[in-house]
Amino acid sequence: MNYTQTSVGSEYLLNQLRDIKLSQETLEEDEKLYRAMEIEELREKVLLPLSKLGKHDFTDSSAFFYGNHTRGVKNPLIFNVLALLPVASIILLFVQLKLGILCLFMSFIINGIMYYRHKQIVEYGLHSVSYVANIINTGNQLAAIPDDKIQEETRKLKGNLKPLKKVLWLNNFVSMGTKGNGDFDAIVEYIRILFLLDFISYNRIIGTVSQHKENYRAIWEIIGRLDASIAVAYYRHTLQAYCVPSFTDSMEISFTNMAHPLITDPVTNSSDLGKTTLITGSNASGKSTYSKAVAINAILAQTINTVLADTWRMKPIYVATSMAVQDNVLDGDSYFIAEIKSLRRIITMLEKGKPCLSVIDELLKGTNTIERIAASAAMMDWLSNTNGINITATHDIELTEIMKSSYDNYHFTEKFKDGDIHFDYTIYRGPSNTKNAIKLLEVLAYPTRITEQANRLAEDFLLEREWNSI
Repeated sequence: MNYTQTSVGSEYLLNQLRDIKLSQETLEEDEKLYRAMEIEELREKVLLPLSKLGKHDFTDSSAFFYGNHTRGVKNPLIFNVLALLPVASIILLFVQLKLGILCLFMSFIINGIMYYRHKQIVEYGLHSVSYVANIINTGNQLAAIPDDKIQEETRKLKGNLKPLKKVLWLNNFVSMGTKGNGDFDAIVEYIRILFLLDFISYNRIIGTVSQHKENYRAIWEIIGRLDASIAVAYYRHTLQAYCVPSFTDSMEISFTNMAHPLITDPVTNSSDLGKTTLITGSNASGKSTYSKAVAINAILAQTINTVLADTWRMKPIYVATSMAVQDNVLDGDSYFIAEIKSLRRIITMLEKGKPCLSVIDELLKGTNTIERIAASAAMMDWLSNTNGINITATHDIELTEIMKSSYDNYHFTEKFKDGDIHFDYTIYRGPSNTKNAIKLLEVLAYPTRITEQANRLAEDFLLEREWNSI
């Protein structure tokens, strides 16, 4: 999805995908931009300055309006005074030639020492500041695009650029001698050393941007929004099918022909999911992929107004998941500890009153059967009485009976044919009535002693409801 041209656009798009807003006003405004960027003539006009700005690592350009940006060099007054020495020496040349030459030579030596002693301190900062100046320059170029479809953006850019215009010519000093012009660059390098232009320009740019950081933030966000809008328009163009979501006040998610965005040739599914849904099914049948597809599309619907489905309707809601949990050796967390911490995040969100779509894959599988089923049922019951929608996928068929009065049951299944297993990856109503774990061992040619004994033990347990010793 990241077809952005700039570091600003990438950062903006990432933040956009992580920042669900329950109001549809922003989505409607963004949709106008997505449609506008489908127009080739306008898109190319916007792309030209964006591509010139480009992507650069470690620019940290958003830090300037968050207040933790790179600080200027210490004691800037010293650099200002030293920068005046060569100017005074040049004036002195017309009064006393020898003294003027001596002063000019000494100022070059002193400023050269200062330049190379402090160059490393500001080298990283200059990289960041230069990109910030280029952001402002890009805003200046975008503001000059005469098109009614981005009239609001260009108007805001023009208003916020005024107090930052000084940054543009200050940046000329920072970028002097970096154009690859051979001998000329060497001469300019000496001028930058003699007059300490890097340090003075660096301090002035930081000071100007810090003084007008809200204006800079507005420019940054407009550039990011335009860049991200082009990326979303491109992304939509790559999809076989997509729709713009609709929203309802009912606790439901309803869709037709929904697809997972990372599968090249996906099997699509249609569902009308209510407040609580329990999905069962055998291994590799599609439970996890379906659950992830619902969660991902719910995020896309509420962030970039785009869903991989023919139709999609849902309640505006935050999304929290407990999926693909892993243990953490460094933190000393076992799988079960990591799992209950993941579930605790969901509980905390709901306790704070946030409406939440919780998607849980294999609830509490990191513990023993009796406690897992008991705790899972208790948690599912708690979730059913909160301000949210819950989708839980599990292997524990017992939960379909325990929770049948409060959860809608759905399942995935498979067929065995000619010694092989076939999945249709389609969701069906009702609880699962198939198991395939031992059959999969047979398909993968496990020793018959293992599979026959496993089948016998499973059959005995189903008849007697207790395990026989081996």
